[in-house]
Amino acid sequence: MDVPSYGLLDQAEEDALHKDRLLPIEQRPFQRITKRLLAADSPIRSHPKQLPTPPPDSTVIDEAAAAAEALKQQESEERRQWRDEMHLDFEALEDNMVRMQLLRTSNSRERERYATEKLKILDTAQAVRENTADLRNQLDEARKTLALRKEYDALTEKIHTNRMLRPRDDQQAQLAKLRAEIGELRGESAEYARTWTERRAQFMRIVGEGKTMLGLIRDEKEEAERKEGMMGGEEEEGEGEGEGSQGSRSRAGTPRAE
Repeated sequence: MDVPSYGLLDQAEEDALHKDRLLPIEQRPFQRITKRLLAADSPIRSHPKQLPTPPPDSTVIDEAAAAAEALKQQESEERRQWRDEMHLDFEALEDNMVRMQLLRTSNSRERERYATEKLKILDTAQAVRENTADLRNQLDEARKTLALRKEYDALTEKIHTNRMLRPRDDQQAQLAKLRAEIGELRGESAEYARTWTERRAQFMRIVGEGKTMLGLIRDEKEEAERKEGMMGGEEEEGEGEGEGSQGSRSRAGTPRAE
């Protein structure tokens, strides 16, 4: 046996179902009134019943009058009953109209409330989405931090398990010693810089004095060379004259060529 499935209907099918269900119920009072008013046996459409004209007999006249009175009372009773039923039908129609008006007012209020609730729900959903995005960003940051901490933990574990590394106190002592040595080296460097500056100044002063001395020596040398040049010229002139006379004397004893 197949089990019927009761799924959700579409909005159009649901609206059509509500219309089909409510329409016959809402039409019943109106249809009853219409049927009573437009029926063939309705008192407003039927004429009063009259007996045939009685013969001129007193007994027959009395019987006819009694029958007419009875018929009149029956019609009056039927009209009264019909009137009461019509009053009931109109009261039912009025109640139905009042109920429809109240239902319409209630539906209007419900629609307004639903619209307000919808706006609140949309705002809440937007806030939830934004909060979810923020939480997702925080989660990503937390994951990155966790991964970084795990890396740090792994490095720390390697450091702690390495026996070649010294304890922290020894490392601190070594760092203090290195800082002291760095300070001493900086002091020595400053002292060397001052010494180098002083020696450079002395060297530049010596170089200047040397240049001055070289200039004096050059001047004296040039003066001496100039004096020697002058004396050498005079001697060369004297030697030239002596050599000329001696040559003439040497050539005097030499035989001439034929």
